[in-house]
Amino acid sequence: MTDLISVIVPVYKVEPYLDACVKSIVQQTYKNLEIILIDDGSPDNCPAMCDAWAQKDTRIKVIHKKNGGQGEARNFGIQAASGEYIGFVDSDDKLHHELYERLHSLLTQNGADAAQCGMRKFTDPAQEVFPTDDTVIKTTVLAPGAAVALLLRDKEITSTCPNTLLKNSLAKKVLFDTGMINEDVMWIYRVLKNAAKTVITNEPLYYYLQRDGSTMNSAYTEKRFDALYALEQRAKEIREDFPALYPVALRSYAGSCMYHYQTLCRLPKTNEYEGFKKRLHKRFCDTDLKTVLSATELKYKIWYTLFRFFPTLTCNLRNILKLGL
Repeated sequence: MTDLISVIVPVYKVEPYLDACVKSIVQQTYKNLEIILIDDGSPDNCPAMCDAWAQKDTRIKVIHKKNGGQGEARNFGIQAASGEYIGFVDSDDKLHHELYERLHSLLTQNGADAAQCGMRKFTDPAQEVFPTDDTVIKTTVLAPGAAVALLLRDKEITSTCPNTLLKNSLAKKVLFDTGMINEDVMWIYRVLKNAAKTVITNEPLYYYLQRDGSTMNSAYTEKRFDALYALEQRAKEIREDFPALYPVALRSYAGSCMYHYQTLCRLPKTNEYEGFKKRLHKRFCDTDLKTVLSATELKYKIWYTLFRFFPTLTCNLRNILKLGL
């Protein structure tokens, strides 16, 4: 346990959750931590709370900066980090007390550049105990192509960074896109592409809070298109890096266009939302659908074909059947 791990925590308007989050970090069984709290210009009491934590624990340092978004805050943390390994935590989430001990062990034992664990959702901010389940723990070591293939399935590997620990040298090579949400999508792809070896475990060691006011649970806005831009860009890069996986990557993008349209069908009709629907349908139809369908099982071939010609009817039917929710 000699390697220093830098834990980067962007902080913005999370006053009700910050103390519990930081507490779960400082109580890690892996003690050799550098905890970097990035106050991203938070307008509430969070800056003072960060400073108070730095007074309590000498492993904590605080960076106060002008608001620039989560991606920029993480990049600030990466540049300031001095640990051999770097991890990230969202400031309303919590960690299993052995998360860093277990991920560090997986990295060192397998000679890997990056490691990722499973995640578990919780909805009560006061929850402190996360009981174990009957999950059979599975660990897998992957080369870049195999890791990207699993990423596209979005099950064994998730498009998220907080449940990921990686070498400092790799983190500094793969910075986050800024000025957008869903910056994790491109970041984790580029990490897996550049990691000579990635190790994953399905053990749920990272606990993420699903709250009503979070970015992805608010009303549909222009920023939600960031997710589509990211998936489209990922498909373009995969076409160059791993051509055999391109149809699957393009299918993921096209499927997300339909999913976003389906989401809008559950919301009240507005002129703005109707405009969003038209743009989503155009994005889907402008995609190389022949390539998409070549990587799609029969039932989705049917749904995608229906969506192409009858988008609203298709998405309303999927909502009634509770598919894709």
